[in-house]
Formats: sequence, structure tokens, C-alpha cells
Amino acid sequence: MKIHSVSVLIAAGLLSSCQLMGPNFGGAPDQELPISWQNAMPPSSSAADLSKWWESFGDAQLTDLINRGFLSSPDMINSALAIARAESSLRSMRSGLFPTVSASLGGTNSGSFSTSNTHGSWSGGLSASWTPDIWGGTRREIEAAFASLGSTQAAANATRTALASSIATAYFEWISAKESLRIAKEQLEYQERTYNIVQRKAAVGMVANLELAEARSTIASTRAQIPTYEANIKSCENTLATLLGTTVDNIHLRMPSAGTYNKIPRVPTGLPSELLRRRPDIIKAEKDLHRATASIGVSVANLFPSLSLTGRVSGSSGSDFAHFFSNSAWSLGASASQTIFNRTKLKENVKMAELERDSAAQSYRKTVLSAFAEVEECLISYARLTNQLPQHQAAAAANKQAAELSLRRFNSGQSDFLNVASSERAWLSSELNLISTRQQIRMTLARLCTALGGGW
Repeated sequence: MKIHSVSVLIAAGLLSSCQLMGPNFGGAPDQELPISWQNAMPPSSSAADLSKWWESFGDAQLTDLINRGFLSSPDMINSALAIARAESSLRSMRSGLFPTVSASLGGTNSGSFSTSNTHGSWSGGLSASWTPDIWGGTRREIEAAFASLGSTQAAANATRTALASSIATAYFEWISAKESLRIAKEQLEYQERTYNIVQRKAAVGMVANLELAEARSTIASTRAQIPTYEANIKSCENTLATLLGTTVDNIHLRMPSAGTYNKIPRVPTGLPSELLRRRPDIIKAEKDLHRATASIGVSVANLFPSLSLTGRVSGSSGSDFAHFFSNSAWSLGASASQTIFNRTKLKENVKMAELERDSAAQSYRKTVLSAFAEVEECLISYARLTNQLPQHQAAAAANKQAAELSLRRFNSGQSDFLNVASSERAWLSSELNLISTRQQIRMTLARLCTALGGGW
């Protein structure tokens, strides 16, 4: 009882005198934030409204693709493994606060072949060692490991948001390629019908061979675009398969309705200040700054002496194991160590840790500034594209009307075929521009939602 009491008193005294060295982390440095976005797009919103932004497109197939990616993407699986490793590292660090206990037990037995006499002996012991965290170095290591876990979790969330955006982008490109292919084939049919009219007129000498050649040129130009769109479709399917962690034969897509893929949802941008807690890369940068700050305390604690406590209880006996505990003994010891000739290195370690903390602070600042710039760029692009969309729609409608009118004038002999060919090319070009603009709007919305920190 006396030994136990002394040990408890020593431990209590050490723990009461323990202190944390180095600076305490008080959060990321304040940033000068704008009150509102320069290119604001209403309405404001909370982070929860962006957690599944892809559902705002109303496309069940898109939602299914993204959910499949979350479950089977190699990037998401690697992120989960990284979190498990960080959790294991944290548990390992926490074990450093507790004593190390080991036990041993052994025995021997000997005898003679000529007699039946045998001789045996038993020995064993229980030992413990403990290095009290007097200066808080171990606790700072635990703090740094906890911050590293938070950084790893934020990195996983960043991977999730990037994956959702990549899947949506590849899907939107697939839709655009399918639509472009449809338009090209429809235009080709229209141009072939026109060519038949020109061919009949050329047969009776009503049009020159130049106009017939122009009709063939228009058809050939349109046909040349079709393989490109078909290749783009296959390329998008391959990209989606890779993102989903599968092979292309498992990608079976169906073209959504025109009302679905032409839908332009409104994105809740929220306030600029909300970005600090919505963007996973900003959260990761703050956790990295926390880890770097805690590491300073680890380096400072290494400047001070370390104390180790050891204790051992042992026993031994002969052949009769019953006397094992009657021959027991104990020992209790303490030792202190201090680096003498390596002080310069330890002090420089502190300086390097402080410099790493300052560098992490600048990385955080850059991440915040880049995030705000990215959102503003997406808003600028969205405003430009949405303003262009009605003009492209009007141009497509006008070019279609011009193509039909020029064909009628050609049939009635009021115009030559060069006007027909020119209007047909303009019509096809305007239809493809319209598809491209709608695709860019969808892709910009996906980038905007990601830039706003949505998707996790």
C-alpha cells in the first residue's frame, strides 16, 4: 500500500505540473470578405441547399450516376482509406499518454536419465514504464494528429465535390454530343432533299453544274461532322465509366427529354462569408494551419528535460510453483534526460515549425482568395451565357426561316442555289451554337455549385 500511495502521489504531482508549450490555435486568421458578390445571382441560401445541387436539374439519370460514383469511384475509396489511416494515427498518438506495461514468465526443468530426480525453476515479472507529458509535447502531437484527421476528412469532401462536378460535366458533354449528332443528321436529311431538287433541275438544264457542286459540298461538310459527334459520345461514356470505377460496357445511358436537359436551375449562391465553412479546400487549409501550429508546441517541448518512471515486480520459485509469490521483489525508479550538445538543432526545429505555420497561414489566405475569385468567374460566365442564350435562340429561328424562304425562292426561280447553301450552313451553325451555349450553361452551373462548396 505504501508503494502504491507513493506512485499515486508522484503521478499526481507530475500531472498537476504538466503544461502545454507553444502557441494555442485560435482559428484561422480573419480575412477581408466582401459583403455580397459583385455578380450576385439570387436568392441567398444555406449550405444545406447545395449539398445535392445536381438534383436541381431534375434529371434522375444524372442523380443515379453521381450516387454510383460516390459508392464505387476509386478516388472515393482511397479517400475513405486515407481517413481510416488518419484515425489509426490519432489513436496511436493517444496511447503515448499512458504507461507501457509488459509481462514475462519462464520456467526450466531438468533431470537425469539414470535417476528419476528432476529439478525445476520458475521466474516471472511485471514491469511498467511511463514518460509523463510534463511539457505537453505528446498532447501537442495528439492535437496535430487530430487536425491532420480533419484535413484528411476535408480532402475527402473536396474529392467528393470534384467527383460530382466531373460526372455532371461528362454527362452534360454526352448530352451535347447526342444533340449535336441529332441536329447534324436532321440537317443532312434536309440538305439531301435539297440536293435532289437541284439534281432534277440540273438534269433539265435549269441550274448550272456549279450549283450542283455547291449542294454536294454542303452535304459533304455536314457528313464530315457526324463521326466527330459519334466519337465524342463514346469518349464521354468512357470518361463516365472511369469516374464510376467501372468499364464502358456497364454504362447504359438514355437521352433525357428536351425539357429535362434544357432546364436551367437557379443556384443559391448565399453570402461570401458562408464560403469559409462550405468549401472543403478552405476547411482543409485551416486544419493544415492548426496542425502546423500544434507542431510548434512539439518542437518547443523537446527543448526541456524528459522524465521517465519505471517499476517492476518479479518473483521466482523452484519446482513448487506455490512458492512463486513468496520470493517476490519490487523496484521503482526514475530518470531524467536533457539534450546538452544538440541545442542548436532543437532551437532551429522550433524556428522551422514557426516558419511552416506562417507558410500554412499564407496558403490558407491564398485558398480563400482563389475560392472567391473562382465563384466570381463562374457568376460572370453564367451571366454572359444566359444573356447570349436568347440571342442564339433567335438566330437559330431566323436562320431556319431564312433557309426555308431561300429554298422556296430557289424553287420558284427567284434566287440561285448559292443563297440556299449559305442559309443552310448558317442554320446548322446556329443550331450547334445553341446546343453549345446550353451545354456551357449547364457546365458553368456545375462548376459554380462546386466553387460554392456544394456536394458534401
